[in-house]
Amino acid sequence: MIHDALTTALPVMRAIGEETRVRIIGVFLERGGSATVGEIQTALELPQSTVSRHLRILLDAHLLAVSRAGAQRVYRLDVPAGALDALDELVGEVRRCQAEPHA
Repeated sequence: MIHDALTTALPVMRAIGEETRVRIIGVFLERGGSATVGEIQTALELPQSTVSRHLRILLDAHLLAVSRAGAQRVYRLDVPAGALDALDELVGEVRRCQAEPHA
C-alpha cells in the first residue's frame, strides 16, 4: 500500500532532504560506500564540525553504520532494505502515474 511505503520512506527522505547531506551521500557513493570524516571534509571542503553534525543526522536516521579503523571512525552507507524497498515502490508509483494519459 502506498501509504505504508510513504511512512517507511519518510525518515530517509527527511534525512537526505538537505543539500549538505545529499553531497555527503555523494561522497559515499563515489568512494564505494564508505568514508572517514576527514575524507568527507576534504572532498566537500567543509569544517569537521559541520561534517560530524550531518553524519550524526544520517546515523540517527539509520542510513549509516560506523566502525573503527585504528583511531579513525569509518562511516558506511547502511540503508535498511525495507527503506530501499519503500523508495523503489514510490518511484514505481510515480512512473506509473506519469505514464498514464492525463485528461
